[in-house]
Amino acid sequence: MQSHDAGESEDTVAMMSSPESRAEAPIGGAPPAMGAPGVAVPTALQNAAKSIMGRAFVPNADGGGSFGGMKKKVFSMADLAGAVGGSMSPFASLRGKSKKPIKEAHAEDSDGIGIDSDAEEEPMPETLTHTAGGITIHDKRHGGMLRVQSKLEMGTQFSPIYAVRKSVSEKKVADQLLVVFDMDHTMVGDLVALSDRDNIETNVPWNHWPEESDRGLSPDFILPFLQRGMLRPGMLELIRLLRQIGATIVVYTHSEEKWAIKVCEAVERMAGVPFIKRIFSRMDCKDGHPEFAARKSLDFVVKQMQDLDALRWATVERTIFFDDDGNALGKAEADRLVKVASYDYWEPCQWDEVVNEKMMRRNPPDLADMVRRSVVEWGVAAPSYVRSHGGPVSADEEKRDVRWSQQLLKKEQILLSFNKVARLDRVMFDVATAFQGDLSDLEGLPERTRVILGNAIQPQTRRKV
Repeated sequence: MQSHDAGESEDTVAMMSSPESRAEAPIGGAPPAMGAPGVAVPTALQNAAKSIMGRAFVPNADGGGSFGGMKKKVFSMADLAGAVGGSMSPFASLRGKSKKPIKEAHAEDSDGIGIDSDAEEEPMPETLTHTAGGITIHDKRHGGMLRVQSKLEMGTQFSPIYAVRKSVSEKKVADQLLVVFDMDHTMVGDLVALSDRDNIETNVPWNHWPEESDRGLSPDFILPFLQRGMLRPGMLELIRLLRQIGATIVVYTHSEEKWAIKVCEAVERMAGVPFIKRIFSRMDCKDGHPEFAARKSLDFVVKQMQDLDALRWATVERTIFFDDDGNALGKAEADRLVKVASYDYWEPCQWDEVVNEKMMRRNPPDLADMVRRSVVEWGVAAPSYVRSHGGPVSADEEKRDVRWSQQLLKKEQILLSFNKVARLDRVMFDVATAFQGDLSDLEGLPERTRVILGNAIQPQTRRKV
């Protein structure tokens, strides 16, 4: 979600029209006025289920395998903050620890939007800041904690219900094709509500944590969201087809890596088979490589696959990239990009099920205050929440809280109404059509896919094209 200032009534999503009430309205049309009067103040968001953890089965080349995780690089929050903003860890002032150099983190361990910080600006109170992929971020005048989508030791045991059996007689007609998928709004929908809760629970250095509660969200927690519609329709079918023809699949997301790992583990569990060769995330984007011509670089991905996975055949010309951002690549690589319509399925996730006032009172006040400021800034808590623990609110604050509640309710209603449209999405089914034809010309595959998508009916999206 976008930042929300306590004194403002403008809200991008709240101003949108429902796809049910304006089914024929053109995408990006003028939005209606928001904040309908007389709307009841909503209660807390839906309670989230308890999370559990598993381990993923990773096959070997000879058909065997072992339990473990996908090949991935893991960065600490300090590394992430330093690489994005060029500053020390967001908790340096709280804990007195400086970040490790990025190169050192890479050497030890073998994804979202950058935040610019200005050391000469007047210091402002620390807050958590969005780092989920696919959301718009306002520049911050200060270095706060990054709003991330983060990592646990995760994995999953795959149910035989979803097992995909590989025939020994299959002809691998695309065994030298690299297929790259963006994650947010391409493979999956809008996970920012889940990301916020995970960030608050895992990336704040809480001194006290309730022993009876899991800390952070696991793939098993995310999985039901995918099953209800968060995973894009046709994605599983496309994955099975790509595996049948022998393509190598990687994920290249602007989300912070530790969160992307969790989401991808959940997607693999739903697919019933580990299919992601490698994850490239925020620090593999322009945030970590300022020399990139655009946000992402296929040349970087190809070189990494050559060096780390010994894929000597991998080239940019043998790569096809799917992303809802048409400007994700520079001009030199733009012909490899297939822009897909944004997939906007969304569900709420209660951020304060564990991190509530009772829990925060048992932790340092500066950490609790940072979280309060952050959730107000994100628009998931009433404007007065930042100080409600310190005493009664004024009449003006009560009015702002009511207005915020009305806008939040309308926003959630609109987001949920778009879920009905999202379930009709056929983009990945259309993409699969391109892979079912002649694959002898891998260099021409992106253009052929763009033609097929161009001739298909495009799904309605709540984001402007």
